[in-house]
Amino acid sequence: MASYRRNSLRRSQVSANPINSYIPPEEDNDEITIDLGEVWRALKKHIALLTLLTVIGGLVGGLGTKFLIKPTYASSASIFLTPMVSDAGYVDVNSMNSNEKLVNNVMTLIVQNNILSQVARETGVGSVEELKKEISVTNTPNTTMVTLNVVTEDAKLSKAIATSTVNTFIDQMKDTLNVSNIEIVDKPRLSYVPVGPHVKRNALIGAVLGLGLGGLYVVLQIVMDKRLKNKEEAENYLGIPVLCELPVLDD
Repeated sequence: MASYRRNSLRRSQVSANPINSYIPPEEDNDEITIDLGEVWRALKKHIALLTLLTVIGGLVGGLGTKFLIKPTYASSASIFLTPMVSDAGYVDVNSMNSNEKLVNNVMTLIVQNNILSQVARETGVGSVEELKKEISVTNTPNTTMVTLNVVTEDAKLSKAIATSTVNTFIDQMKDTLNVSNIEIVDKPRLSYVPVGPHVKRNALIGAVLGLGLGGLYVVLQIVMDKRLKNKEEAENYLGIPVLCELPVLDD
C-alpha cells in the first residue's frame, strides 16, 4: 500500500505542475525496438534508391565478371573398366566385382605424380601442382566408369591435357600392372563454349547485394534517428499528454 500511495502522490504532483515536476524516464540503451510498419513505409519511400542500387549491383556483378574474369573451357574423357566376357557371351561376375573395387584405385592413380609429370612435359604445363588444380576425377555411381574433367583458360590446352592424361594412364596400367581391361568410351573433345565464369549468376548475386545494402541503409537511418516524429511518440517518451500540436506551414 505504501508503494501505491507514493505512486499516486507522484502522479498527482505531475498533473498539478507537469513542467516543474516532470521526471524524464530512464532510457534503455541495451534494447532497440524497430517498428516494422515504419520500416516498410521507409522502404517504399526509398524505392527509387533501392531500385538504383539493385540495378547497379547487377551491372557491376555481370559486367565485372564478363570483362574482368577470363573465361574457362572444359574437356572431359571417360574410361570404363570392362568385365571379362565368356565365349558364350556371359559376363564374369567375379571380374565385375574386381572392377568395382578397382575404381577407387583408378581415380587415385590417374592423378599420381608419375602420370602427371609426363602429361606436363607433353602439354607444356609448368608443373604437376598446376595440373592437379585443373583436373578433377569423378565416378558415376554404381558403375565402373571414371570421368576425367579438365578446365583451363585455353580450350585446346584442356583437350590436350585430357587426352594426354588418359592415354598415359592406360599405357602405364598396361606396362606396370598388366591391366588391359580399361577402355576409353568418351574421347576428349574440343569446345570453345566457356563453362565459366557464370555471368548471370554473378549478376544476380550483385543485384541481391545491392538491394541488401539499400535495405540496410534504410534500417540504419531508422535506428539512428532519435527524433520524435509525432504526438504519440512525444507522449510515450515524456509520459505527459501533449496539449497542442502546431501544423506544418508551407512557405
